[in-house]
Amino acid sequence: MAFPDRQELKKRALLALGVGGPARSDLHRRGEYLRLRNRKFLLLSMLFHSLFALPWLLALLRAGFFEVPAGIPMGKGDKLTKGKPMTIKVQKPVVRKKKRVRQSPISIYEMLKDEELQTHSATLTQFSDQVGVPHGIGTGACAAGSPKGTSLGGSLVFYRIKFDGPDWDSNSSGVAPLMNEVLKAGVVKKVEKFNNNITLAELPKHKDKYFPALLYMTGIGHINASDQEVSNLRDYLVNGGMLFADSSGGNFHEHFVNFMRRVMPNNRLSVIEKDNEVYRGGTMPYALVDGCPIYRKHVGAGPALGMWVGPKLVVFYSRGDLGAGWATSGNFAQRRRDVEQAFRMGLNIITYSLLYYKYTSS
Repeated sequence: MAFPDRQELKKRALLALGVGGPARSDLHRRGEYLRLRNRKFLLLSMLFHSLFALPWLLALLRAGFFEVPAGIPMGKGDKLTKGKPMTIKVQKPVVRKKKRVRQSPISIYEMLKDEELQTHSATLTQFSDQVGVPHGIGTGACAAGSPKGTSLGGSLVFYRIKFDGPDWDSNSSGVAPLMNEVLKAGVVKKVEKFNNNITLAELPKHKDKYFPALLYMTGIGHINASDQEVSNLRDYLVNGGMLFADSSGGNFHEHFVNFMRRVMPNNRLSVIEKDNEVYRGGTMPYALVDGCPIYRKHVGAGPALGMWVGPKLVVFYSRGDLGAGWATSGNFAQRRRDVEQAFRMGLNIITYSLLYYKYTSS
């Protein structure tokens, strides 16, 4: 068998590589070109992906030869021990149906009454500024329950000033509850005609035994008074009377201050200090250590203001609408503490006016 010579082998190799041989068409050459290009891209793609896959393969191989350390990752420690599987049972909450108890209206009323009594008892125990009542402080001559509780004697006639201005009779329904508290406290033996109204023009007619120890004034706006009426009020205050004014809102504060400048031009309204006798004197029914309470904050609300003739306080001006507290006393669930303080302030003022009845600087 004859072997091909060297030229024949070269020719065959060139034919295998696509070189030489019979002439080929352009379509045939393009097909061969595309096949060669696809082979190159395939080889490069395999090489490129192998570079990314190689680290993962090495990590898998290492995991097969080395154990995972216990504790912190990449740290040292003992082998992790396999614990026993545990099953945690979650108990379902037991919902118990409440038994509905049907109550009659009478039993509900008794229950509310008991709660009210307990609340009242707790209030008496909590506050220590009660004078003349069980567990209270002070033993003044006007304290409730004191054997000297009626030493002021006589009867009280409560006068309200009727003037030309809006709502001069504000909170009129609160006067009766206040008078009831005055009687309970033993300040006087009797209260006569507590809804008396008096004008400043009629004031000079009330002299001697008809001279009122206290005048009550309230409103929400302007106070129109003639010069003669202003003079009548001035004479009343200088000769031993006392004015108790209480703001019921609106712009009463501004008008009352201007009105008192006309009545007492040589005096000015000033703050009544908390240690004044009208608040915590030994003869007062109650010790109001925080001064005059503010039941409602109207325009100009603040500490009580007063005027003096000699040592006597002749004008007590409350800027906190105490009358509103007296008028709402029937609703025990509303601001019980504020209502009680409003009543106590009223009792102290009335007591003070009676103790210093017709007291003059001379």
